[in-house]
Amino acid sequence: MSQILSQLTHLPPLGVYAFVLLWLAGESVGLPLPDEAVLLTLGFLAHRGSVSLVPLILCATLGSAIGAAVSYQIGYALGRPVVIRIAGRVGISAERLDHAAIWVRRRGGIGVFLTRVIPFARNLASYAAGIAAIPPRVFYPAMLLGALVWCTTVTSVGDALGSHYQAILHLGGRGLLIAGGLVLVGLLAYLGWVVARRRRAPGG
Repeated sequence: MSQILSQLTHLPPLGVYAFVLLWLAGESVGLPLPDEAVLLTLGFLAHRGSVSLVPLILCATLGSAIGAAVSYQIGYALGRPVVIRIAGRVGISAERLDHAAIWVRRRGGIGVFLTRVIPFARNLASYAAGIAAIPPRVFYPAMLLGALVWCTTVTSVGDALGSHYQAILHLGGRGLLIAGGLVLVGLLAYLGWVVARRRRAPGG
C-alpha cells in the first residue's frame, strides 16, 4: 500500500484523476481496497498543487457512485444467491450480508446514506441495498449524497493537513476516520432536523 501511495505523487494530474475513479469504483464493488489512505494522499497532492481539489473530489465521488450502482443493480436484479457467491470471493460472509440487508431495509434512504460514510460498511452496503429491494428513487439520491460527503470530507482533510496528513493514519487510522464520519453525519442529521422543524412551524 505504501508503494502505491508513493507512486501517486509521480503521476500526472489526468493519471491521478483516472486512478482515483477506478480505485473508488473497485472499492465500492467489494474489492478489499482501502480508500481512506488514498483519499488523504490525494488531498495532500491537492494541497501541494499537483492536482485540483474539486475535480479530484468529483472523480472520487463518480468512481464511488459507479461501483455502488453496479453492486446495487446486481443485488436488485439478480438477488441474494448471486450476491452471496460474489461476496464469498472477497471474504464477505452470507451472515454479514444478511445482517446488512436487514439493517438497510429498516432504515431506507437514511441507512443507505450512513453506509456510504462508514468505512467498514461500504464494500457490501450497495449489494445489501439491492437485496433489501430499496427502490432506485430512494437508493440513488442517498448513495450519491453519501459518496459526495465521504469523498469531500476525507480528501479535504488531506488537503487541510498538508504534509502532516500521514499523522492521522498513524494516530487513529480507520477508527479516527470512522469517528469523524459519524460526527459529520450527526451534524447533517441535526441540520436536517432543524430545517424540517422550521418548515413545520407556523409561518415557516
